[in-house]
Amino acid sequence: MCPNLTIIMLLLLIGIAYSQQCTWTDDSGYTYNLKSLDKDGGWQLKDETSGMGMFSMVYIFNFCDFKPIRCHDRQVGAIEALAVMGQITENCDVAGLVETQTFEHLDQRDLNKGIVVKYTQGDLCMDPKQPTGVMQPRQAHFFIECGDDDTTFTVLPDNECIDQFKIRHHVACRNASSHWFLKFIFIICLYFGGRFLYNRKKLQIEGEEAIPHIHKIKTLIPKVRALFHFGVDRLQTQVQRFRHGGYDSI
Repeated sequence: MCPNLTIIMLLLLIGIAYSQQCTWTDDSGYTYNLKSLDKDGGWQLKDETSGMGMFSMVYIFNFCDFKPIRCHDRQVGAIEALAVMGQITENCDVAGLVETQTFEHLDQRDLNKGIVVKYTQGDLCMDPKQPTGVMQPRQAHFFIECGDDDTTFTVLPDNECIDQFKIRHHVACRNASSHWFLKFIFIICLYFGGRFLYNRKKLQIEGEEAIPHIHKIKTLIPKVRALFHFGVDRLQTQVQRFRHGGYDSI
């Protein structure tokens, strides 16, 4: 019974880890979930102010799923790519890395206004405000205001080496749905705990058979093991690539 309970706990932990992706909990304990702002294939936003005729700049970014966001054979958080006659080319600059994703409030005095998502440590950029020859990493800042959902982002005036965007979206609003995950876990625990006690006390079922849906759970164990080993292998591969210079650092 103990090994099976361990697998069950592992399943629960995997579910918790997956559910916590794409969320931010601020200092007050409020949790924002950006999943509904994420876009399949990533956001592709043309810079209408570039004015280069057949050439244009396209910003590509996302907030949860970063697999489509690639530049220089590297998965990143946001990029600035060159498009020729509407076709995106491989000529790109990294505007920010996934691992540098940070969150903050639009206004610390009024937390209801919205949030800011930032990516930093992008490719080096020449800042005219700095002394000649001084370079600094690119950044991408996304200002998300609380309100009814806009259809797309607006490109804000260029701030030298910082790409800035704005959108109005409900994910930035503080509401009662913030603690949905804790409520979900509570309901799951309540259900399984209640069914377990009912099976033990009322139906006199002993051992692991008293665990609700134990047979269905057992059928998932091989799949979870395979998924776990696959994840470990992928992680080891990424670590080895990093150690051997697979990723360039700025």
